[in-house]
Amino acid sequence: MTARAAAALETRKTLLDAGLEIAEHHGLTGMSVNRVVAAAGVAKGTFYVHFPDRGAFLSALHQRFHDLVTEAVNAAMGSAPPGRARLRRGMDAYLDVCLQYNGVKALLLEARNDPAVSGEVAARTAVFAAQAEPDLRAMGWPEAQPAARLVVAMSAELSLVELTFGKRDPTGRRVLWQLLERLDRTNG
Repeated sequence: MTARAAAALETRKTLLDAGLEIAEHHGLTGMSVNRVVAAAGVAKGTFYVHFPDRGAFLSALHQRFHDLVTEAVNAAMGSAPPGRARLRRGMDAYLDVCLQYNGVKALLLEARNDPAVSGEVAARTAVFAAQAEPDLRAMGWPEAQPAARLVVAMSAELSLVELTFGKRDPTGRRVLWQLLERLDRTNG
């Protein structure tokens, strides 16, 4: 990689870092191009070199968050065999990353109705549901695909509760696991 390409990647990262910081404090309503470039310490034209518009920037923020979640979930699930334990590790990892990056999670919650991001949110949600399907199949669910979508939705809802409190919700997590244990058809 050339020095120029490395500098361009660093500038893009700086812009995204600034966006994460703004999301943490101001949400989507405070996410203006002017505020992003001011926080990043770059010229407004530099923003448009990296992102054609605000929607593309929001999509890039979502992609960055999704990459962090995917990395954490994949590491947590590892090479464990499909089943309840693997599913729980993946869901815990998801919830922990959402809590760690609560500003971007809040931003994405607001942005899911933005046409520039909503399709990507749905596509990435489908990826997590597909990842949970083998676990639910191993738990005895013959209709694992719709069950996986519901498990992902329950996890997303719990992440929003934790976002509101700014910390783990041990009761919510415990109830979620109890529900999944009761629904584990391989155990009765």
